[in-house]
Amino acid sequence: MATEPDPAPNPELSEDKVNEARDAWCRAYAHVWADLSKGNYDKDAVQKAADEHWQRSPKSSPVMVATTEFTKATKAAPPPSV
Repeated sequence: MATEPDPAPNPELSEDKVNEARDAWCRAYAHVWADLSKGNYDKDAVQKAADEHWQRSPKSSPVMVATTEFTKATKAAPPPSV
């Protein structure tokens, strides 16, 4: 009795899931930057960085990556004192 092979995954569904995961990852990354910087950050640069980090390591934690990158950035160029 032969079993039928599993149907091929739906590429559209897979792409949608990937896009949803990417969007959620990038939103989390940007949210961490917004919190840590108290809203004083370059949104376009952070979005670009989020996308680049996600492409390199989509399974990494956006919170950990954003926190690390924020810490590096503030050590390199501390924000102005208020």
